[in-house]
Amino acid sequence: MKRLTLILIAMFIVSITVNAQEKFEKAEKELEAITDSVTTDEESKEITRKHDYKSTRIENDENKKEDEWEEWDDWDGWRENRKDEWKSSKKRGYFRGGAGGWDYYMMDLNVDAINTKLQEIGLNPFDEQIYLSGGGGWGFIGHGIRIGGLGAHGEVKSSGGSAIDGKTVAKEVTFTINFGGFMIEKVYHPFNKTELYFGTMIGGGNAQLKFNQWSGPVAWDGLWDGYNNAVIDTSTVSFTDHQNEMSCGYLTVLPTIGFRYNIFRWAAVGVNVGYLYNKMNQDGWKMDGKSVNYVPEIDFSNVIYRLNIYFGG
Repeated sequence: MKRLTLILIAMFIVSITVNAQEKFEKAEKELEAITDSVTTDEESKEITRKHDYKSTRIENDENKKEDEWEEWDDWDGWRENRKDEWKSSKKRGYFRGGAGGWDYYMMDLNVDAINTKLQEIGLNPFDEQIYLSGGGGWGFIGHGIRIGGLGAHGEVKSSGGSAIDGKTVAKEVTFTINFGGFMIEKVYHPFNKTELYFGTMIGGGNAQLKFNQWSGPVAWDGLWDGYNNAVIDTSTVSFTDHQNEMSCGYLTVLPTIGFRYNIFRWAAVGVNVGYLYNKMNQDGWKMDGKSVNYVPEIDFSNVIYRLNIYFGG
């Protein structure tokens, strides 16, 4: 009886164990099936997402190309847009590309060595100021920097006359300055239609002294008598004209700072102040290709003022 009871209990335990094992295996299969289903759904969604993305990208690319083509094909619209951009850019009101124009200079002239000699021959000293005119041009290369060139020319005269032995003798001495060179400037635009700039010009120049002397109004016969060997040594000859010219080159540097205002988009006026420095070799003075010795130091370096009118875009 006890043996039967033990067998029954053992069979019951085995039965429970087997049943539990079957339920566990069934549950494990169901879990695997669910997992496979979820994975399949995610893979499907990923594939769908990639397909949708690819389709959307292709569609966007096609739309973009189509929009670009429509924009290119829309000539009237493009022209209107360019016109609006042009008007917007013109609101800045100052030069952005390049310009050129006319310059007018004024500088105090200190040439005491020449003035002393003028008084010795009966002429008045030169004027205290010399006025020069010239022009220049430049173009922007980026970052508010522009390069170009400029040049100028000016002169002063002293003239007079006197009677010598009953003959009228007129005299005139002219002092001329020329310079020009390469220019570089840095530009700022603090306000619309205006610019502030500073820079320098480096180049060369030439100074000239021209002497003229003549015997007043010349008669027809008197002019020819001056070249007639038959009468050239007689006292009847009154043609006493003389002309000489001497010159000397020099190195020049012109640092400047200025202001310009655009009256129109294409036209502007400006003022400028600088210092015209010249380095002259006094032994370099020549007359008709021949050296002139013992020339005193002639240095006209000084502050120079400039008014300019420029046109550009």
